[in-house]
Amino acid sequence: MINHYLKSSIKNIEDLITFTLNDIEDIKQANNDAIYQRTKIKDEIIEIFESQKSLLDNELVKLMKKNDNKELSELLSDSEQENLEILKIKLQELHRVNKEYAKLVVVVNEFYTSLFDKIFPTEMENYKKINPKSFSLLQVSV
Repeated sequence: MINHYLKSSIKNIEDLITFTLNDIEDIKQANNDAIYQRTKIKDEIIEIFESQKSLLDNELVKLMKKNDNKELSELLSDSEQENLEILKIKLQELHRVNKEYAKLVVVVNEFYTSLFDKIFPTEMENYKKINPKSFSLLQVSV
């Protein structure tokens, strides 16, 4: 069962990496609809991964208790140890890809926020934004 959970977790992480790389390309092309459509799929994959991780944790705890708390490396087969190492590598890759995606999201957010503030300027009172200043850009003369 441990090997099954490891392989399933690796597949989930690989899918998340692929989707995130697609998101990076789409954010560069301003293809927001594709990103929004993948968000729900990614959320489902994350839920499945968390469930698989919990099942894997339970199996590992059972294995360790059954074997007098020996070292995990002594209890796992070679293929299980190999898959565990692959999972670690894939998680590190996902972390790197997510960092790259997050940087792009922050840049795009700052761009749209500054654009919005230029079109609809607001005044600050203490630390709170209040009624917008006059909308000179949107005023129409009849």
